[in-house]
Amino acid sequence: MGVGFFGQVDSHFKLVHKVLCSLYKFWSFVVSSERIKAATFNEFGENVAACPFHSGSDNMRSWVQQDLLCSAGKREFRFGRYHVAVIQNGRDLAGELDSFRAAVHGHRRTGLLAILDDGGRAFANSTDELTALGVTLFEAGLCDDPARVVDGETIAIPIETVCPVLDRPVTFSFFPVAFCRNAGNEADELYDPSLSTPFTAINITSDAFAFALLVQDQARRLYKCAPHEIGSRERCEHLFETSIQTWNQMSANTITGYGKRSACPSRTVRLSEDGLSWYAPHNDPVFAERRKQMHSHEMPIIYCRRLCDTWLAALFDGGEAVIGREGQSGGIFVE
Repeated sequence: MGVGFFGQVDSHFKLVHKVLCSLYKFWSFVVSSERIKAATFNEFGENVAACPFHSGSDNMRSWVQQDLLCSAGKREFRFGRYHVAVIQNGRDLAGELDSFRAAVHGHRRTGLLAILDDGGRAFANSTDELTALGVTLFEAGLCDDPARVVDGETIAIPIETVCPVLDRPVTFSFFPVAFCRNAGNEADELYDPSLSTPFTAINITSDAFAFALLVQDQARRLYKCAPHEIGSRERCEHLFETSIQTWNQMSANTITGYGKRSACPSRTVRLSEDGLSWYAPHNDPVFAERRKQMHSHEMPIIYCRRLCDTWLAALFDGGEAVIGREGQSGGIFVE
């Protein structure tokens, strides 16, 4: 039930709705120690799963609207394609990941944001947060050693689903990345605003899958059909080029936004002069690092074109539909 629906009901029902939401908020306060499962957010960042009558989450709304600078992330929140959950341990994370896999299969979700309920603890620094998140991954069975995972180990989570572009089964790699409260603190030794959030969390995404859904969205807008139904190589090439440019601009906007936010030049994300790569004080998409070092990464103008060439070959030349780690293949250390 959305806001449009409630705008059509009479004042009596509005009053009932208000009372029910108030009662629900009180009940939520009483049982606040219980885990919040599978919260999802609408285009305004409102938690539409928390209340059956559409109550909102002020903190999440504020973060999505004002402090989340990732253009792709904002887009997925706006489309309701983010799975958000509060977890207490790795067992919780494993359960949410199972739900997320099912949602990916149905093309309903592109990202999982697992927020760690720290039980009121105040982590002294990013290292303490990363340590807790590493243990959470270990408990979830996603890594063999919590120490290695916060020292640069990459975790690839394979999820097979029907490709939104090719309409055939493809395995996409999803990668968990740590986000920390203290990463936004200039005094923290792991200061990195691009990896900071007002909570300690694990963000699991696949750039390739999210881009594939963007291509599908663009195909429906331009040609009123799915990409694999277009039938014309020329039209597909136009669709792919339009999508590449859109995704690349979103990435450039994100990098520029976080670059302006940084108070430390050596920890600033930035674009290369030719616009073909971007620099960050971390290697993307490793889960976490307890040592900050600058790395160069490919921009979508490079990796998305390579991915689109693969799709064109699969659609028209009998090529294989192998996605790999496009978009999250790792960076190159810059001295």
